[in-house]
Amino acid sequence: MLRVKELRSPRDIRFLNRLISMYHRQGNNPGLSKSRYFVGIIEEDGIEYWVCGAILQKPEAFISIFSKYNIDTKRSYFMRRVCRFVPKSKCGDILVEFLNKLASLLKNEGKECILTLGLEKHSNALYKLAGYREIGKTTTGKPVYVKYLQQEE
Repeated sequence: MLRVKELRSPRDIRFLNRLISMYHRQGNNPGLSKSRYFVGIIEEDGIEYWVCGAILQKPEAFISIFSKYNIDTKRSYFMRRVCRFVPKSKCGDILVEFLNKLASLLKNEGKECILTLGLEKHSNALYKLAGYREIGKTTTGKPVYVKYLQQEE
C-alpha cells in the first residue's frame, strides 16, 4: 500500500532532487520558490522504497498563471516534477494513487488547489486520471491543469 510522506531532512531532499534529475524527462530545476517535497513509499518486509515523488512550490514564481485563473495563492500550490522511480510494470498507476493521496493530505491542511503545467504534444493522461482539469494554456502553449481540493466529490 502506498503512503505519502513529506520530506524535511536536507539529506532526503537532496536525494529526492537527485532522483528527479535522473528520472524526469525534463530533469530537475527546483526554482527559487519555497518548496515542499513529497515521496510515495511502499513498504515491503520492513524496508521503505521510494517509488515516486513530486515538488510543490509556493505560487510566487507562477503568479501570472494563478492570477489569470483566479486561484487563491495563499491556499494553493504549484506542482512540478511528478516522477516515478520504478518501472510502470512493477507498480502500475502508482502516480495516480500518489497524486490522489497527496491531494487528500493537502485538502486536510485546508489547501484549495494544486496547479500544474502539462507537457505540450503529450496526452497528460496522468493528470486527467487523477482528477485534474485542463483550464487553459500558458502564453507558450503549455496546458494548465488544476485540481480543486475543497469541492464536493
